[in-house]
Amino acid sequence: MRGFLSSPWLNALAALIGGLMLGFGIGRFANHPSVPYGVLALAGLLVLWYAISDYRKARPDTPESETHGHTIE
Repeated sequence: MRGFLSSPWLNALAALIGGLMLGFGIGRFANHPSVPYGVLALAGLLVLWYAISDYRKARPDTPESETHGHTIE
């Protein structure tokens, strides 16, 4: 199960979904400001942030890398 959760395909899918949510939320919020569209844009931003930060953790030789079982601090 851990292999699937650390898959680069999951990061790509999360980045795609987060980007779509962010773009749709910002576009709708700009034309018709309302709370649901603002929440959608915020949720999209959080999903996109997760995908980018998880991608950095999966890359070896970065300060956030967890490929060797520990982080470099």
